[in-house]
Amino acid sequence: MRRLGISVAISVFTLAAASRSDYKVEEREAIRHIFAKDTTLDIDSVTGSIMVTGDNGNTIRVEGEKVIRAIGQGELQRAKREVVLDVNERDGIAQLYVNGPFRVNNHSSENHGFHDHREREYEVSYNFVVHVPRATELRLHTVNGDVKADDTAGKFEIRNINGGITMNNIAGSGSADALNGATVVKFRENPKANSFFKSFNGRVDVTFQPALSADLRLKTFNGHAYTDFDVTALPTPAEPAERKNGKFVYKSDKFSMMRVGSGGPELKFETFNGDIHIQKQSH
Repeated sequence: MRRLGISVAISVFTLAAASRSDYKVEEREAIRHIFAKDTTLDIDSVTGSIMVTGDNGNTIRVEGEKVIRAIGQGELQRAKREVVLDVNERDGIAQLYVNGPFRVNNHSSENHGFHDHREREYEVSYNFVVHVPRATELRLHTVNGDVKADDTAGKFEIRNINGGITMNNIAGSGSADALNGATVVKFRENPKANSFFKSFNGRVDVTFQPALSADLRLKTFNGHAYTDFDVTALPTPAEPAERKNGKFVYKSDKFSMMRVGSGGPELKFETFNGDIHIQKQSH
């Protein structure tokens, strides 16, 4: 595997996951929903895992469980009142939105904001297990937990804060962005549109089919970049100049640019504390 020399600094952001050891009571509740006509799955969660599998079905089938842990029965009942799962269907989108006092704007599935509400003495986790038609578009977001998608072929937008992102045997194109966790993706069909793979505090490891033809943009700071593919370096375009205090200021995003094969969609890879691995699928 070839090592590619690239290095650049980017801004820092960290959100620590809440942790408690004094929860005395626990309650579990099954989650079951079926969406018959939607072509997009949108899950916006806070704590818990998201696992999605593509298959030959024609509906989106949601299972899993809601887990409440609290210091006592009073706080458990409070959690049941305050933290709810909003379920909606709109414009072909199946929406699952975990709502509660930790949201910037409570009770609004239009607002994807989040803040840590440390005064509560309970924790609510939603662990989603979903089967979807393979072509379903995925929009999966969580804060504390892992996200996994297998055997899907639709567009994807996946974000995670404190947990990893794993995608296996996929097609399609999109973005996978983890803050404190690894981003690991394996394609059974190479992406046909621009895509972005990122982790701040973790590795980015993406495997493509041998016939990959694409333009790569790579950036890391405390790490290295490696690839199995033969690459050709491309010139880095200059950023547009800005005029400040009567002077022109030129900036660069410091991405290293390379071409695989005859070029094609732009595939971006970015880390801060971690390595980038761009691998060729072996048969």
